[in-house]
Amino acid sequence: MAQWIAVAVAMALLGAIVNAPGLYLVATITFAYGTLTRLWTRYGMREVQYRRRLGGTRAVVGDTVTFDVRIWNRKALPLPWVSADDLVTDGLVIRERPVLDLDAEQIGRRHLHNAWSLAWFERVVRHYHIDAERRGHFEFGPVRLLVRDILGRDAAAVSLDLPAALTVAPRTLPLRRPGSTRAPLGDRRARRSLFHDPALFGGVRPFQPGDPLRRVHWRATARLGVPVARRYEPAQGREVIIALDAQTIEGPYWEMAYDDAAFEGLCVAAASLARRMILDGTACGLAAAAFTGTAQRIAWLAPDASVGQVTRVGELLARISPVSSGPYEELLTWLTRRLAPGRTILALTARDPRRRIGVLRRLTLSGYDVELVAMGDAAAVQARALRTAGIRASVARLSPDWRRARALELAV
Repeated sequence: MAQWIAVAVAMALLGAIVNAPGLYLVATITFAYGTLTRLWTRYGMREVQYRRRLGGTRAVVGDTVTFDVRIWNRKALPLPWVSADDLVTDGLVIRERPVLDLDAEQIGRRHLHNAWSLAWFERVVRHYHIDAERRGHFEFGPVRLLVRDILGRDAAAVSLDLPAALTVAPRTLPLRRPGSTRAPLGDRRARRSLFHDPALFGGVRPFQPGDPLRRVHWRATARLGVPVARRYEPAQGREVIIALDAQTIEGPYWEMAYDDAAFEGLCVAAASLARRMILDGTACGLAAAAFTGTAQRIAWLAPDASVGQVTRVGELLARISPVSSGPYEELLTWLTRRLAPGRTILALTARDPRRRIGVLRRLTLSGYDVELVAMGDAAAVQARALRTAGIRASVARLSPDWRRARALELAV
């Protein structure tokens, strides 16, 4: 500030000495510019409010999410140039900004740049639309706000955290399988079962020796005068774990090479199978040797038969990375420490499963119900080879691809 005053005073004195009115004008402009620059430097960021609003925090591939950016200059000092650089995860598609600038300091992040010229107490809202073209977990923030003077020089800057996130789950498609008597995992639907679902009360029956006391219906016993026990409907579902093979290219898993289309197809297939089984009353879970942005190397979701499990499966699939965190064989072995024998393991892979016949056989001999679902161009040949080895196998297809398919075709 002192420099601008000194320069303005010097020019004013020089103008008085040489009788040059033009120097008075230049001195006045210099003094005004220096004063305003000082004001913008000291007060430019005060009472400047930046906000963003997402139309939702969850979406499915194919949805459109509204995205509003608001800035408000809540003071009497006008701002000739205000800019905001909002960091977003790479891969986010904003319809009005098809190309975002890469961030040089953070890998996998891009800049959403906005600039305004704000008068006193002016508020501006810009409306954007996010096209959920692919699954993923997209994070927003931090935001760098910058105020510049009328010559474009930086006057003041501030960084705001403002964390926000949008989770885009993969598509879920209807399941098409020949034969109406076949369940999604290839078992015929039974009218009776050795197991019963305690949530499906079916009435009472006479008490029999060996019935546990907790099954006695005491009110009905008092009313009828004879001991009766609760009767439950046969259990229609089982616990199924979808073991997703995150590695899509043969070779060491640490090479970090992957087939993007194959991996996205696996995610669509896993979400579709999980949705179908959950709606059929089966407790379904998910496991994958893939990174999810946390310290855990294995993505794990315990089996559950509630409708909310469909959303949880989609969110987990949205977070997993196409880079495998470990061998698929280790994941299948790890599942034996999480699941008791008798549970179903649905192995979903886009690689040649014939190289994993040994571990699949060991799971079967250990008492697990194993079925493999193969995807890819050679899936039919590979599934036939596994059935020859005594392992149930099916073929899943997405035609023409994971983006445009209308159904998940599951065939033997």
